[in-house]
Amino acid sequence: MKLLQKVIAGFLLVFGVPLSLVALTEITNPQTSPQDKDEALAALLILTLPAASVGGWVAWRLYKAGDKETRDRLRATFYRLIKENNGQLSVLYFAMEAQLSGEQARDYLDERAKEFNATFEPLDDGGIVYQFHL
Repeated sequence: MKLLQKVIAGFLLVFGVPLSLVALTEITNPQTSPQDKDEALAALLILTLPAASVGGWVAWRLYKAGDKETRDRLRATFYRLIKENNGQLSVLYFAMEAQLSGEQARDYLDERAKEFNATFEPLDDGGIVYQFHL
């Protein structure tokens, strides 16, 4: 279903945006006849702007749905690891399990640490273990 939505959004955007620009160019061109300007305006309002708008709306919804899926996946991974490790979690372990970069994992854990009042324990190698109190 998502693939079909992506194809539809792509088609509508590829059709709508360039043809909207062509219609706008015709409308603003001083050498275009009044009848051609009216036809370009009608095409813009009836065909190209609605297509571009719907395509943009579908693409935006797909983007937001993907963003929500990522947040849900990270949240589920975070809670699972906290439970499995009695509240202790390192940046490296979370990054590996959540398939994130080290910086993304650290940022995510810093946010959760603030949210849940976690403490930090330094490691011998200079790393940090987050201690979330269950």
